[in-house]
This record gives sequence, C-alpha cells and structure tokens, in this order.
Amino acid sequence: MRVLFTSATFRSHLFPLVPLAWALRAAGHDVRVAVQPPLVRDVLGAGLPAIEAGAGPDFMIELKKALAGGLEGPGGTTPSIEQIVVPHVRIAEAFAADLVPFARRWSPDLVVADPAAFVAPVVARAVGAPLVLHTWGPMPDQLWADLVTESEVRQNWPKELLAFLDRWDVPLGPDYADLVIDPCPDELLAIRMASRHATRYVPYNGSALTPSWLDEPAGRPRVCISWGTTSDFMGSEVLRTPLRIVEALADMDVEVVAALGKIDRGLLGEPRDNVRVVDWLPLSMLLPTCDALINQGGPGTVLAAVASGVPQLVVPQISAQPLGAELLTASGAGLSLTPDEVTAESIEKTVSELLDGSSVRAAAQALAERNAARPDATQLVPALRS
Repeated sequence: MRVLFTSATFRSHLFPLVPLAWALRAAGHDVRVAVQPPLVRDVLGAGLPAIEAGAGPDFMIELKKALAGGLEGPGGTTPSIEQIVVPHVRIAEAFAADLVPFARRWSPDLVVADPAAFVAPVVARAVGAPLVLHTWGPMPDQLWADLVTESEVRQNWPKELLAFLDRWDVPLGPDYADLVIDPCPDELLAIRMASRHATRYVPYNGSALTPSWLDEPAGRPRVCISWGTTSDFMGSEVLRTPLRIVEALADMDVEVVAALGKIDRGLLGEPRDNVRVVDWLPLSMLLPTCDALINQGGPGTVLAAVASGVPQLVVPQISAQPLGAELLTASGAGLSLTPDEVTAESIEKTVSELLDGSSVRAAAQALAERNAARPDATQLVPALRS
C-alpha cells in the first residue's frame, strides 16, 4: 500500500503517529508524512519520508490571534471551541492547496491522520481513499462526541470548519472516518468514537543520546517534572507554576529531574544538590527510571507515564488538560492540583502520596499492564490492509 500520514502542527499530535508509520514501513508499505515546515525535521528525525505542505500561514501566530491573548491559564478564561478550531481550519486550507495535488499524483491507498488535521478527510475524499483517524490521548468531547448524525454535527461544529469540509464534499456524521485507532486507556476516555480500535500506547518522543547518569542508582526516589511544549506558545508565564514546584521538591528527600526545556537556569535560583536540570530527554527514555512524574496534563505526557506505570501529579493549565487530570484522578493512577493550589505543603503531601501510597502505585501499575496487553501497531497492519 501507499499510506499518507498527516498531523496538526503540534509535535504532540505528530509523535503518536510514528509507531504506526514504522509498523507499516516494516511490513513493506510505502509511507509518506505530510506536515507543515516546522515539523519537517521531526519527521526526518523519526526516520520517515517527509512531504512539506501548507507553507505560508504560521500555526502559532494563527492560534494566538484566535485566542486574542492566550490560552487558559491561572486567572484566564477557557477558550471556545471556535477559537481552538479556526486556526486548524486556516492551516487545513493552506495544506489542501499543496496536498490534494500531491495525493492525486501519488494515489495513496490509505490516509492516516490525527483528528485535528482537518485536511485529511479532504485528501481522502479527493482520491477515494479510506480515512483512518489516530487519536492522541484523552479526546475532548466538544467535537467528537457529536459525530453521530450529520444534523448533530452541523449544529455543533464551528461554521468555518463546516464550510471548509463542505467545499470538498466531505461526508459528516458516522461516515467521516472509516476507522479510529485509539491508544487511550478505557479509564481515560471521555468519549468513544465510532469504529474504534483500541491499541497499545507506545511512547515516542524523539531520540537522544542516553546520559550516563540515567541508569545509575539515584539513592533516593527520582521525581521528574516535565511541562511539555506549552511554553512554545504561552511564553515564560507558563513556567511560574513548575518553578514553584521545583522549589518545593528541592526541600524533599528526592532526586529531582527538571525537564523544562531550554529555560534560563537562573530562574531556578541557587543550584541544589538534589536537582538535575535537563534541557530535554525523551520521556520514553526517562520515565522508566522515575518513581513519580509531575506534569501539566498534556495527553502524550500522561500516556507516557501510563505506559511506564509511573504515578503522576497533574497540574492542568490550558485547553483539554483539566479533562485529562480529572480522568486520571478518577482512575486512581494519579492526583491533581490546580495551579492556585500549588504550595510547598501541597506538593510535599501529594508527592509523598505518589511515592508511598500503595493504592495510587497499584492503580498506575494496573493501567500499565492493561496497556501492554493491547495489540501493538504491528498487529493493526493486517486490519489496515483489509
């Protein structure tokens, strides 16, 4: 087969597609991955052939314009579904101008995409190929819970998205996608999309040289704090909360791995013997050595911890992160705090519970075992051929 992959212009949407792309290539299929220019290096870094498309509009600029000042944060307001979706539609329009002509030349047998890549159903419709959606974690229900009938979709989806899909005669309702591949554990599901195939979540977060200290005994519990890529579009303001958390952790008898990206080390104050600051390490490499994780609730981060059986504290700040925090807490495999609840005392209490609480550790391990028992990407390939 020829299989065309595409994703929204977020690494967190691209990375979950990589294991399936690898599996298809290993089975002898021809794979191409179409992305905007900012993600081309990430595709090549994953060892996959890239197609650059949709050059021109900058997704982050479009997102900031739509949100008129920022995503939800401490003291902020929750963005509407229109504010979130419209930038994706703008990108999809630019994508279609490049990708539809390419697809008509290349003739893919299958189109695979994350649900936020709204160009995917357009391309699939244009070439008569089946559309497979590949989710990225706990899916917000503002769009997909209403994908039942065409009339319900038209009542609930943003007008800009409907107009774009109508121009390309994309079917709405249950015929929108032929198959949905979902690596999200049942316990963390907000919705169940039609034609859903549950699969194992295999973390892919890029690659890096393994540091020598990673596999050395820490001598005390290792607690990682990671804040995803939200600072890319929220700026330094988003780091206020994790910096307070690092300060609180430094006073505990733990080894702290602060994986906060390329931040000014001076923001962390005086160096502490038990705090190790790293620019970035793949969570798939780091988490198996950790006893607990603190994060902002990004779906990829949450599921990477689930796959490793690591209990986690989620401090949600933007978009759908509160949903992930709520579902994780309900599963028993983690705890959550709001940014306003973060104090030295609350961090000590919750982290101690993650390290010593038998119930939360058992729930995290049970989630990991259920994830490992699901079919992996290689086992999905025969279903995609049929």
